[in-house]
Amino acid sequence: MYVKSLRLVGFKSFADRTRLEFEPGVTVVVGPNGSGKSNLVDAIAWVMGTQSTRSLRTQRMDDVIFAGTTTRPAFGRAEVTLVLDNSARTIPLDLDEISITRRLYRDGASDYQINGVDCRLLDIQELLSDGGVGRHQHLIVGQGRIDDLLNAKPEDHRAVIEEAAGILKHRLRKERSVRRLERTDADVLRLQDILRELKRQIRPLERQAKSADRHAVLRREVRELRLFFGGEAMRAVHGRLAELEGAETQWRAKLEAAQSERAELESRLPELISRAGAAGHALEADTAAAARLETTVERLRRIAQVAHERRRSAQARLEGAGERRRDLEAEAAELGADLAGSGATVIVARRDAERAEQVFRDLEDEARSLAEQGALPVEGVLAVVRGDLRSLEAAVDRDEREARDLGRRLDVLTARVAEESAEIDELQDAIRDADQATGPAQEAYERSRHERERLQQQWERAEEQAGRAQLMLAGAEARSEAMAEAMADSVARERVLARTGMSGSLTALLAVPPDWVSAVDAALGPWAGGIVARSRRDIEEAAVDLKADGLGGIPMVTAGTHAPASPARDVGARWGIEALVDLLGPGADQDLAGQLLGDVVVVEGWATAWEIVAHHPHVRAVTPEGDLVDANGMRIAQPDGATPAMLETALAALEDAEIGAARAESLLTSTKRAFDGARRVERDALEVLEALEAKLGGMTEALRMSDRARTAAENEIERLEERRSLVVEAAGDREARIERLRARLADLEGEEAERERAWEQMAQRRREVELRREQANHARQEAAAALGAILERRRMLEDRLRVVTGELQSAVVRPVDPAHVMRLQVIEDQSAKALEVVRAHLATLRERQRALRREAGEAGARLETARARLEEVRNVLETARQEISAIAVETAELRVREESVAEGLRRDADASVEEALDMPRPDIDEDLESLLASHEAELRRLGPVNPLAAQEYRELQERYDFLAAQLDDLASSRAELRKVISALDDRIVEEFTAAFQEVARYYEEYFGVLFPGGKGRLRLVDGSDPLTSGVEVEAMPLGKKVSRLSLLSGGERSLAALAFLFSVFRARPGPFYILDEVEAALDDANLRRFLRLVDRFRERAQLLIVTHQQQTMEVADILYGVTLERGGSSQVLSRRIRERSQLA
Repeated sequence: MYVKSLRLVGFKSFADRTRLEFEPGVTVVVGPNGSGKSNLVDAIAWVMGTQSTRSLRTQRMDDVIFAGTTTRPAFGRAEVTLVLDNSARTIPLDLDEISITRRLYRDGASDYQINGVDCRLLDIQELLSDGGVGRHQHLIVGQGRIDDLLNAKPEDHRAVIEEAAGILKHRLRKERSVRRLERTDADVLRLQDILRELKRQIRPLERQAKSADRHAVLRREVRELRLFFGGEAMRAVHGRLAELEGAETQWRAKLEAAQSERAELESRLPELISRAGAAGHALEADTAAAARLETTVERLRRIAQVAHERRRSAQARLEGAGERRRDLEAEAAELGADLAGSGATVIVARRDAERAEQVFRDLEDEARSLAEQGALPVEGVLAVVRGDLRSLEAAVDRDEREARDLGRRLDVLTARVAEESAEIDELQDAIRDADQATGPAQEAYERSRHERERLQQQWERAEEQAGRAQLMLAGAEARSEAMAEAMADSVARERVLARTGMSGSLTALLAVPPDWVSAVDAALGPWAGGIVARSRRDIEEAAVDLKADGLGGIPMVTAGTHAPASPARDVGARWGIEALVDLLGPGADQDLAGQLLGDVVVVEGWATAWEIVAHHPHVRAVTPEGDLVDANGMRIAQPDGATPAMLETALAALEDAEIGAARAESLLTSTKRAFDGARRVERDALEVLEALEAKLGGMTEALRMSDRARTAAENEIERLEERRSLVVEAAGDREARIERLRARLADLEGEEAERERAWEQMAQRRREVELRREQANHARQEAAAALGAILERRRMLEDRLRVVTGELQSAVVRPVDPAHVMRLQVIEDQSAKALEVVRAHLATLRERQRALRREAGEAGARLETARARLEEVRNVLETARQEISAIAVETAELRVREESVAEGLRRDADASVEEALDMPRPDIDEDLESLLASHEAELRRLGPVNPLAAQEYRELQERYDFLAAQLDDLASSRAELRKVISALDDRIVEEFTAAFQEVARYYEEYFGVLFPGGKGRLRLVDGSDPLTSGVEVEAMPLGKKVSRLSLLSGGERSLAALAFLFSVFRARPGPFYILDEVEAALDDANLRRFLRLVDRFRERAQLLIVTHQQQTMEVADILYGVTLERGGSSQVLSRRIRERSQLA
């Protein structure tokens, strides 16, 4: 077998479709560097299935696709086809030629074909492997392969020999066997675990089978007992049902009798209710009137009381204005004196609080120090005492410095007090002078203010009237506009009213008062807002006119010729209420009113309306708000509804409001002008008075501030003196403590006896200090509480003094107008007279109420008697119904019980009711209920049983036996696999040993050819382990004593590697060999030796050599030249050597 041809397109630098023909012998490919010679070798390796980008000299696999140049675009795929001559049937296919094609696309997709048929990459690799081309393609010696061999490990040398010898498939088979063996071991372990689990499950199955037998016996006996008890329960239910049927018959008879009596009472009840209602309504009306009179009495009483209080207050102000000022001045003086006294009290209290606080802190420090000393050894106590002594000495120095500072501050404050006293004297003289000048200005201001107040009252009354008029006008305008907008039929209404046959609007002809517009509209119903016509013909003509113009929605009525009977008046007289027709205006058309409103009465509330309509279904009742009640139901008035009657009323109210607003505005203008003049006069007088009072106030305030500053300085002097005394006192206490500490320190530093005495004194002192500390704490708390109380009282005095002072400064005593007092007297007298009249009417009304109340009481008593009896009858009815219902409930419960027993029999015993009733008592002497409970308890103890335990046991045992057999089979398989692995190892050793010996023999031969007189040999690194031992390559050229390849020159190493490769080729020949610049490192002499070796292989195999050497070209049978123009792709030129020789 040999390579017959190579076709490639788009592969690396070969953009154009290129075809190379090969023959047995030596084919040499030449060309300049970078022309693409080695790309041909890469193409052969790629099409034969290599997946190594390193052997293809690329980073990624898609780098083999033509990437384009400056003049040519990149390709989308690479394609290579290799044609092999198989006439010798080296590949086990009955084909003379075998073509292998491989394609790669930019998107990563790949195609593989054998003789044009799609296949897998694995198919190509296995096909070539059968032809002697291994998976690692040892027949292709590319660039760098020589260096790889030179730097390879012994294991890599062995791999080359094994691949050439065909041992690789045995190793792969061994690996598969080993993996299968590992899986078999895992299966064996899993089966062993399963068998152990099955054995564990088999043991309790026998016990379960016994429990199942006992369970069946108990269930049978329990079923018999449940059948018996179920029959007993059924017999009891049936007996109780028979009793309930008899009781139900009796109660139904009572129910019928009570229903007859109730019907009789209910037929009498309306008459009694009517009588009681009439008296009650009259009483209700009088009660409402009395309530309104009571409200009037209360209002008049309040008016008289307010007038009396205002008159008395005005007289008091008139008489006591000067007295009020004198009282305020006296109170201010008293408050100032109290504040002055409280200042000294505050100083004393603060001094006591500070002294108590200082004593407490000193005692607390001493107590803490003594406590710490008590817990320390002698050395620690000495250190603490020395520290306390230094602290006290430092505190004494601080007290002395503070005492000096306090003395300097006292001198400064004393001088300030003298300055403030002199300034106070000057201000008092100036205040007396300014006070004398204020009197005349005050009188002038009072006169102008009185005139301004009189005119202001007139203007305010006029302004209030104008405001009310404007509000009424705005409300009337808004209401009339809203109603006009809401009346969608205003155009049609105007057209109808303009016709000659119309008398006018229904509201106008009925003369509806404003307060009854809502009630009349509700009573008119669909005729509300209607227009009155003189005849029906006028109505028909108006309707035709409106229809022709697409208008409508206008109710029209004809005027009545005579007044019909008014049932509302009769009902009203009976119930003490009024008919709606009697509330219309004096100009109302009574015939028309009787025609439309003759059946309507006016009531105050819904309850009365319902009651009247219930007794008189032909009458309707309406409330003043417009709620209408009739026999069919109730219609609630719409709060913001718009009707023509309301629109007319709103327009009339609008006209009245406009007139009132114009009058009020005129009065307001005149009073405002007079008020403005009086206010200017008052403002001028007030400015003069305020200037004088401001001057007086400023001097008074300055006097107050100076007095406060002097008082504060005096208080500060007292506080500082107290502080100085406290500092001196504290310094004395610290001096005493220092003396005690020095004595204690001397005792502690002395002899043992003195130290013991010092410890006892320290303990005694600690107890004394604790007692004094508690006393000091109590005293400190009392002093703090006293100081807080004094400060709070002082704050209250200061607040009150500010209020009194402000009132004195801002209050100007304004005399009261005597005429105003007289007006208040008149109001009080008139209110009293009106009060007497109202009370007389109220007394008369009360007398009538008492008579009506007696009448209503008697009617109510009769009504209550009837209602009480009716209630008793209803109770009897309710009791009967309840008993019947209870019987029905109990019957239903018994039916449910019956069904429950039947369901229990079906569920628990799988039996019918008839079977349970026929079940006799079991022939057992024991208590049946106890026996049933015992059996059920035993069943519960047994719990769920497995009735199929025996079957499960057989199935589990069968499974156990089956798995045990499987385990034996796996053990046999494992032994067989071990035998296969052992046999494969033996075969690998055998075949490798044979191949190694041949390769070693040929290596020595070829080494002698390449290195005349030299020695070379191959040896196993570990001769005792031919299965895995690596192969060491040794080379010793003539004249050198080194044998390792790494110690030879570059050319010698390349020749040694070539000797190794050719010895492998010779020992296990392949169909062809491809050598890519393997002789590049050889000089001329070594190159001639290499070519002699090539010449020996010329007849044995096909050789494809890529070279730059001239001597190599000379041995070629076919010479290919590869060129690459700038910006183009690689091109191939071929020549046979004999043709070239003839041309030469």
